[in-house]
Amino acid sequence: MKKWPTLLVPLALWANAAGVGAGEITFAGGLQYDWWKGNNDTDGNQVFVPVELGAEMDDFSARVITAFTRTESDISGLGNPSLSSVIDTKVNLSYLVVDKLPVNFLFGLDLNCPTGETDLADDDLLIIRDPDLVSIVDHGEGFNVNPNVSMTREWSAWGAGLGAGFLWRGEYDYSGQYRNYDPGDIAYITAEVRYYLAEDGLLRLYGDYGSFTGDTLDDDDFYRESDFFLLGAETRYLTENWETRVNVKGTFRGKSEFRRAGSGLKTESREGYGDEYAADLLCRYSFSDKDSIAPFVQLLYVDDNRYDESSLLYVGSRKKYSAGLSVKRQVNAFGSLELMFRFFHLDDEKGWLDNDDVTYHGHSLMLLYAGSF
Repeated sequence: MKKWPTLLVPLALWANAAGVGAGEITFAGGLQYDWWKGNNDTDGNQVFVPVELGAEMDDFSARVITAFTRTESDISGLGNPSLSSVIDTKVNLSYLVVDKLPVNFLFGLDLNCPTGETDLADDDLLIIRDPDLVSIVDHGEGFNVNPNVSMTREWSAWGAGLGAGFLWRGEYDYSGQYRNYDPGDIAYITAEVRYYLAEDGLLRLYGDYGSFTGDTLDDDDFYRESDFFLLGAETRYLTENWETRVNVKGTFRGKSEFRRAGSGLKTESREGYGDEYAADLLCRYSFSDKDSIAPFVQLLYVDDNRYDESSLLYVGSRKKYSAGLSVKRQVNAFGSLELMFRFFHLDDEKGWLDNDDVTYHGHSLMLLYAGSF
């Protein structure tokens, strides 16, 4: 599954529509371990330590997020490459305008600060794995700037939201072979409609559309990612002790453009990405004000792309099944501790990366503390 920027109308805008806190400092930190193994004589693991610091003051909020990560792979015939690094630091700034105008607004400015690892060596490139196997796949980029604005309005049992933004992505050296790489910028719009089911639940429909400009390498046209469209639906039900969420979504992409043999870009003859469908279910039960447990299930299906199976560009379908359990406890007046375990099974049909079908399985274990003061 390809990773995309988070484009949905921010949930914080809905959550804060009823009121904004006077001032608060938040902190979250933990440890996560991912492990995977394939039947093609490959396996690997990743350990990462995320850290998040946030602050809210009236209508303003700010967050800083980063992590230390170490990733290892055991690849048949290629040894045991590993990479340890701090990833890029994310800075999120926002300003809320609530109950002052006919609609509520959220103005945001998101920054990617290049504190991570770039200019990767050949051995480092070997450990860059699929995002369906490990959590962290982007170890470093350039300086990115993402201004965005969202607005919401509610009428009795109905609500609607609309957002837009533009992500400028800065130039950086991806590897020794790909220097002066300037990834394409992204313009996007988001929309959401929700209906409140009495006082206990809601149903929402949401969508994203994103369009990319072309990548360049040494100021020459290199690649342009296809536009994409996402459509999803979610329902939530909340009582004193129970919380249930069901979410389904589909992502659909067009044709990308690749560098010509001479110069310029040429649109591929068929869609290189298959349609992607995902669903997840979470049920949380609260034993008390301090303790809760939440089992969850996640499903993913990616259709094969539009190329013939005989083509070198063919990529087969993907099916992934995940399930897990989260246990959370309020340990003191300032914060909570959460322990999560998840396992997955993934079936990949043959494609340009593997000449045969491959089956993966793996698990993740996470311990997270989140608090405020």
